[in-house]
Amino acid sequence: MNSGILSIISLKDWRFWLKLTATGIFGFTALYLGKIWHSYRFFKNLGIKTPPWQFFYGNYLQLTKNKNYSEVLKEWTRVYGRTYGYYQGHYPILVTSDLEFIQEVFVKQSTNFAGRKRIFGTRDDNSPDHMLFTSSRSTWKIMRTLINPTFSSAKLRDLGPLLIKCTDRLNKILDNEQEKELEIGEFFKRFTMDSIWNCAFGVDTDIQNEPENEYNIRSEAIFCFIGNPNPMNFITIYIPEFQNFFLNCFFVSEWLFSKFIDFSRFNPLIWFMNHLFHLVELRKSEKIKKKDYLQILIDAASENGNEKVIDDYTKTRFEKKLSLTGIKLNLTGFLLAGYETTSTALTYASFVLIKYPDEQAKLYDIIKSKFETENEINSDSVQDIDYLDMFIKEVLRMYPIANPAVDRRCTRPTQVKGLKIPEGLVVSVDVLNLHFDADLWGPVDPNEFYPLRHEVKRNPLAYMAFGNGPRYCLGMKFALIEIKIALCKLLFNFELLPTKDFNGQLELIEIIVRRPKSVNVILKKRC
Repeated sequence: MNSGILSIISLKDWRFWLKLTATGIFGFTALYLGKIWHSYRFFKNLGIKTPPWQFFYGNYLQLTKNKNYSEVLKEWTRVYGRTYGYYQGHYPILVTSDLEFIQEVFVKQSTNFAGRKRIFGTRDDNSPDHMLFTSSRSTWKIMRTLINPTFSSAKLRDLGPLLIKCTDRLNKILDNEQEKELEIGEFFKRFTMDSIWNCAFGVDTDIQNEPENEYNIRSEAIFCFIGNPNPMNFITIYIPEFQNFFLNCFFVSEWLFSKFIDFSRFNPLIWFMNHLFHLVELRKSEKIKKKDYLQILIDAASENGNEKVIDDYTKTRFEKKLSLTGIKLNLTGFLLAGYETTSTALTYASFVLIKYPDEQAKLYDIIKSKFETENEINSDSVQDIDYLDMFIKEVLRMYPIANPAVDRRCTRPTQVKGLKIPEGLVVSVDVLNLHFDADLWGPVDPNEFYPLRHEVKRNPLAYMAFGNGPRYCLGMKFALIEIKIALCKLLFNFELLPTKDFNGQLELIEIIVRRPKSVNVILKKRC
């Protein structure tokens, strides 16, 4: 009798809690969907034009449909003006190609725009465990102060021999590919990956000769994971409010179940971070110091003692010191920032060299007049070739690469040109519109490849290949040295010729970087 009554009560309790849970979930979902709907009034309330958007998706499907983010922004600028907005999911993004607006955001009020658009897998906090690119406010100040010396002229000179070794490997491999039609971009990818593992991590993987080795496969898998649809990308774009929650769930799950589940099968970044941990520990135990980026970061982590810096906004005091996590994340940043960008720049340069044979002949003559032998090409000697500088600048003006990364996030409410900017709003730059603006780059048509246009002093904010302001790309000097050495040695040894199917056009793809689908060339050994 009593047990039957208890069963009925228990059943009623179960039903009650089920109904309560369902009501709670329904209520929370309704409130959240209402919040999303309300967020689409953001730009309307500011009087800012936007393209038509879809509920929940915003304008993101329009941006990704044809995998050409930059062209979509350029078209929207034509339709809606130099400053307009769009929605990434329900997250507002302000886009501009107004130089006065950019001057305020990137330079004059840079302390009010001390963050970037949040990317997948990164925390939205001010902890010191960040990579330089994703850090904000005091964290960025700490990282920049510690990492800036790693790209000094002296440090880059130390990395020169490693770059030469990797470039010589590239040319030796290309020497066996003479008179063949080859997709040059694939060779540049392996070259830049080889350079990163040597210069950043001090590991000679010989990726160029062994493209199927684990280092290359695992490293390339990181970029496939980032660029392809995955749960973390979905959360970051469409429900960013829950990213910290899901990140914490993932980290706790990894900690609890890592002995039973190989999480690196699902996220190649885990393998990479674990490998970096072993590299750091091994390096700390070695008595001989290497001249690479890893050693520089380890030294930076140990040389600053208890020195403090103060957050200008919160007035919080932080240790000016890199943690082990900070070291690993900034090494990861070196890979993410330096792989596809540099290899893509070299691929674009190769396309230009075969499309404009007069430019190739001119560069070759300049290089031959400066270097009697190939051994004279090094990180110092490539620095003062003015026409090479202008050539590379023109390549990157016409074919900017990391356009989605040229943005700033407001970290303190402010006004720009009379427009109220709330904390958290991201301001993104329409790079293509800037780079092809006839008023900024004339009188020669900006659609023509003309390196000498860079002889004329122009507004520095009109050129965004490496960003601008205090948060410009810190790896710019390293990337340019790598590109210059590779181009000088390539042209010293080979003439680049078009294939029979060459039509002078590029098919471009843009997911994270804006890159050509393929560039096929024929190499002819120079006498």
